[in-house]
Amino acid sequence: MPHSTVVILIGVLLLSIKFKVDGVYGRKSEPTLGNLIDFSRWIGLEYGNPEPDLLESYDFIVVGAGPAGIVVANRLTENSSVTVLLLEIGKAEIPMIQQVPGLFFTQAATDYNFAYLTEKQSKACLGLIDQRCAWHQGRGLGGSTIINDMLYTRGNRRDFDYWNATGNPGWSYEDVLPYFLKTEDADLRDFDRNGFHNKGGYLPVQDAAYRSPLADAFVRSAKLVGLPYVDYNGEEQYGASYAQFTMKKGRRMSAGASFLQPIKRRKNLHILTKAWVTKVIIEPKTLTAVGVVYTRNKQSFAVKANREVILSSGAFGSAKLLMLSGIGPKNHLEELKIEVLKSLPVGETLFDHPAALGPIFTASRLQDDNKNDQTMLTVTNFLKYLMGKGPFSSAVAETFAFFRTPFAIYADPEWPDVELVQLFLSPGDDRSPATQNYFRINNETLQKFFKPLYNKRAFMYLPVVLHSTTKGMVRLKSSNPYDHPVFKYQYFADERDLDTLVYAMKAAVKISYQKPFRDMGVELYRTKLPGCEHFEFNTDDYWRCHAMTLTYVGYHFVGTNKMGLNSDPTTVVDHRLRVHGVQRLRVVDASIIPVAPSGHTMAYAYMIGEKAADMIKQDNYR
Repeated sequence: MPHSTVVILIGVLLLSIKFKVDGVYGRKSEPTLGNLIDFSRWIGLEYGNPEPDLLESYDFIVVGAGPAGIVVANRLTENSSVTVLLLEIGKAEIPMIQQVPGLFFTQAATDYNFAYLTEKQSKACLGLIDQRCAWHQGRGLGGSTIINDMLYTRGNRRDFDYWNATGNPGWSYEDVLPYFLKTEDADLRDFDRNGFHNKGGYLPVQDAAYRSPLADAFVRSAKLVGLPYVDYNGEEQYGASYAQFTMKKGRRMSAGASFLQPIKRRKNLHILTKAWVTKVIIEPKTLTAVGVVYTRNKQSFAVKANREVILSSGAFGSAKLLMLSGIGPKNHLEELKIEVLKSLPVGETLFDHPAALGPIFTASRLQDDNKNDQTMLTVTNFLKYLMGKGPFSSAVAETFAFFRTPFAIYADPEWPDVELVQLFLSPGDDRSPATQNYFRINNETLQKFFKPLYNKRAFMYLPVVLHSTTKGMVRLKSSNPYDHPVFKYQYFADERDLDTLVYAMKAAVKISYQKPFRDMGVELYRTKLPGCEHFEFNTDDYWRCHAMTLTYVGYHFVGTNKMGLNSDPTTVVDHRLRVHGVQRLRVVDASIIPVAPSGHTMAYAYMIGEKAADMIKQDNYR
């Protein structure tokens, strides 16, 4: 049964149990004959204050409702005298659909995704359609937290100490840890009381509602090769652990559900969805941001900001909007005939986390509920989901290992440079187009490599290079605000990234050869990838070819609005996230992260939002 059918079935079945649903922002809605045609309205949720009575001006305008922007909007409106307008290009999520973790791969096929693509790659994505990787980026109230895999990883304490030491005072680990804690409502079986987690915040962080037997085997096997069991969000990252998720009782908790639903009755926060911001209004003489222009329903509007404009549209959206507004590389803007108000290196730094699909293993003696997409779709599993249990209540990732390779660029031995993610499934477990489309696997690779797995129990790893040294950039395609940006990024342009990835893939093989896996009949899947047949299997050369053919990406884009000293010609914002040389304009999202981080950017974005909100309050209400 295709995953798209499952989505509809789950929505319909949930409707049969509860016909009246509380709107996430306080609205009530019941199915009627008139709105049965519109499925999103039929299941009863149209939220986000879709038609607020707008003011002519607000104290603060926040552009982009990803995790950072939503946190800022929440925290600023704690003061009832402060008015905030939150503008979002997308729409509200449909919790009955978006909140099902087991439908992770289908979320990217919805209009909650910008569905960007890389440029054609020369050393990567060779087994993917047109040699282009997907760059999934969320849109809607919650941003990428609507469509991501919900993995909550804060990175390494040394990340933040490095930021602090390289021109960003106030961003040390000691400085940022309180903000990680402030945001969190943790329910973790083994780590609740270790001093690195908190209860009572807006963001639920929990263990998976379901774990396959592979998860325990991985943690035990990792220990046998010298990787201790750790809380990777705790004091040290080096080791192995079960994944922590932004979920609550087996349901996805997006930024919108976590930070906006609880404040649905605040009158001083206006949220406007389907609003495409096209320009920041900047007074040219004083270089002061005074408002924004946006389009909605094919009409253009301008709204004033009395105190600040805050850009939270992500690594691509915020950089694009700055350049459209006349802030960016002088030569590039002049080529597009955009008036240059401030020449800054917007978009000239771009990092991501390169990864690979594999190695893949079969498990002949593994018994669980997740053999493939056919066997998962049972009434029993659906009923388990309603109780917050079972495979639909969990993402596909189960465990992590963090360790160092000989190619690590930082000298500290406790600073891992790779992440190894164990998934309980592989693309061969889904015969529908969903997984193939998510990864953009081409037909030859699907038929020759993955199709033989259709009737086997298999699982795979995602080895990830954390401290990538490959650098790219983002440019405008034109002065038309509705055009996608132009991406100039070639994975593995720096060979060190590929060397690091090969080492991580071999480590995955070593871990999976340990007794806990062997007891399940685990064996390395030895079918050779198309294009790699001429290499001896399980050699460095073979794994290099595998990584270049089945390339995966982290979707952890950073650096386009790099934070740092004004004297540093590579930076765009200062340590308080203010755009260099422009008044009343900040960038608050993962684009300010100066180098490839040791964690997933979602957790960073929540922390950045919390810290930025405090800085904004300090700068405006001394």
